[in-house]
Amino acid sequence: MCASPCPSCCPKIEIVPSPLTRNRPPRHIAWFLTAHGFGHGVRASALLHSLPQDTEVTLYTALPEAFFREELNRSFRVVHCELDCGCVQPDSVTVDISATLARYAEIESRRESMIPDLADRLRDENVDLVIGDIPPLAFPLARHAKLPSWAICNFSWADIYAPYVRTRPSFQPLLERIRADYALATKHLRLFPHFGDALCPEPEELGVVCREGISQREELAQRIGLNPAKKWCLIYLGNFGLEGVNWERLSDFPDWEFFGLYPLSSSVPNYHRVNKDPSLRYADLTASADLVLGKLGYSLVAECLAHGTPILFPGRSDFAEFHMLKRLVEERKLGREIPLDDLKALRLDPYLNPAASLRREKMEAEGRERFLEFLGF
Repeated sequence: MCASPCPSCCPKIEIVPSPLTRNRPPRHIAWFLTAHGFGHGVRASALLHSLPQDTEVTLYTALPEAFFREELNRSFRVVHCELDCGCVQPDSVTVDISATLARYAEIESRRESMIPDLADRLRDENVDLVIGDIPPLAFPLARHAKLPSWAICNFSWADIYAPYVRTRPSFQPLLERIRADYALATKHLRLFPHFGDALCPEPEELGVVCREGISQREELAQRIGLNPAKKWCLIYLGNFGLEGVNWERLSDFPDWEFFGLYPLSSSVPNYHRVNKDPSLRYADLTASADLVLGKLGYSLVAECLAHGTPILFPGRSDFAEFHMLKRLVEERKLGREIPLDDLKALRLDPYLNPAASLRREKMEAEGRERFLEFLGF
């Protein structure tokens, strides 16, 4: 198999007739989602919002159903399953490489039983289309069920794991199996920004995909006590968290109000916790903030691009996507990196105001409209 698969060398796939092959939109989509953090679920939810309500959607993932209940205002079902593991992380900026490869190898060892069982379920439930973002096993599963499968991604796990395998060559066969699984996708819709080798077949550009929000400063000021005369910083360091941050020092910045979804380890008068509510979308928080202090990931960067909100971000080790996102953010003058030691000590003086001054023009998030066009709606 070639390192960067192409149509001329990929296996031919027998696909049964479906609405898509007859130029009709799908009636039932099976959406397979990695559970590495919430970012893949966030962007899938953004696309699901654009689908007609009568399109049946079943989500196959290890993400909690409660997450989708908060994100989606439409009917859906969740089938709990684990087809990949992303990266095993002790915190939001560190990867346990050996544990990651060992965990994926354990999941891969169950493929001979998982694939037929899930393929039978897809056929029994009259699924028309399989979408993967982006468990490798979603694509041989779809092939087994004789269904079309679309990869929607800005990287593949082969891109992330390749540097790990270079220093752990015993996992090379596992990496080749992952690449072969991705090569079975019948369409590759590539998000912006992206990096890594193209999947097979050659990608079609989907563009920026994110949640859309509007500034709600007046409402947020009333709901959670933010002072509208001060600058606002939204804090989100990922669901893996980050230990050792001296959060008490936030009170040393009286010209700033800080807010976020999670409680801090210390009580700070100018930090305000936001309770999630259907009437207040997370993207509204991003749109309302003068600055986001957050871990670089696709969904955070895409949302900040779309709302023109600058980012102050820590470095991240052993995750290849980070370098592409950092380069993009810095080239577009949308953010600045803060050394991890300075973040943990909350030495924010040199960073807060310069980063907040980087607010940029909004970038159009055209991905949802293009997605509907690809589906034939």
